[in-house]
Amino acid sequence: MADGLEHTLRRNDYTLDDGQRAVSEAFADFFGAVSPSEVVRAAEVGFDRVVWNRALEIGVVSMAVAESHGGDGATAIDLVLVAEQYGAHLAPIPLVESIAAARLIAESVADGPDNPLRSIIDGTRIATIALRPAHEAGSQLVPAGAVADIALVLEGDELVLIPAPEHVRPEPNIGESPLAWWDLAARSDRQVLASGHGAVLAYRRAVGLWKLLTGAALVGSGDAAIRLAVDFANSRKAFGQLIGTFQAISHSLVDAAILIESSRNINRKAAWFAEYEPEAAPELLPAAYVSSVRAAVEASTVGIHVQGGFGFTTESDMTLHFRRAKGWPLVAGRLADDVRAVGDALPLARAL
Repeated sequence: MADGLEHTLRRNDYTLDDGQRAVSEAFADFFGAVSPSEVVRAAEVGFDRVVWNRALEIGVVSMAVAESHGGDGATAIDLVLVAEQYGAHLAPIPLVESIAAARLIAESVADGPDNPLRSIIDGTRIATIALRPAHEAGSQLVPAGAVADIALVLEGDELVLIPAPEHVRPEPNIGESPLAWWDLAARSDRQVLASGHGAVLAYRRAVGLWKLLTGAALVGSGDAAIRLAVDFANSRKAFGQLIGTFQAISHSLVDAAILIESSRNINRKAAWFAEYEPEAAPELLPAAYVSSVRAAVEASTVGIHVQGGFGFTTESDMTLHFRRAKGWPLVAGRLADDVRAVGDALPLARAL
């Protein structure tokens, strides 16, 4: 009875407990130390090997894997908290892709000498996930494809591991992400890791996790953009007054902050359901992703406007957040498809 009551309370209360707050604070300190804006700017193709090695040392990938597979057993909520801080500091590492790939392998591939999970956890290989099945396009723009050693892709009902092509050309993009085109179709060096309905479902969950964590990262980025704008508004004067006292500025910042906070809440709610009741509210995950994308774009746009002429320059950290808010989601395809997925997943639509 007590366990059931606690479950019901947690189902409707998404405040953080002491352990979760400790996770958030620890990763805020970590990313704040290793990923200042000058490191973000200097990172070639959006990747810094030193930052990545430091992140591996504290277990950013292993924490996502169940203890039975040699990981730390972090929940989806914990991972969302980590992703928020990763996005707040725009860390130039393939955090989201590696976590999604590691969880996918842990969930769907049996332990054995051919299981690539250990090499991903210890950092020997960087793994990523193709966001669309191979049959939808022979070549795909793969997230972290410019730095990954292996990619996971769904071919029919087979979960397949594909090594990186010999010559990978990074694709320039406004988000400064390490993207690259990979030819995923009919590769002779492919390794089938799992097959059947279970493999298909595991792949879909991994893509969902990628969107959940990308949404959380965008919330963190949007929150950081608002903080930059508030600091600027509290120090910049016009007509003898701090510009933060002008309603056109203060009201815009409050509206953007409300969007970010509501997106943060729906992300955490989606993470809770994904962890404990994955079949109960499938509309939450695409809704959280759509909300986060839109909120991050609004927050960084307002931030640029608050900073005025300075906000449009590359010297402003605001442009780093704006470019990623615009660029990070594009690799996943049209946002309209996720809006449609929300409607398709609602209880009334499922009943038709």
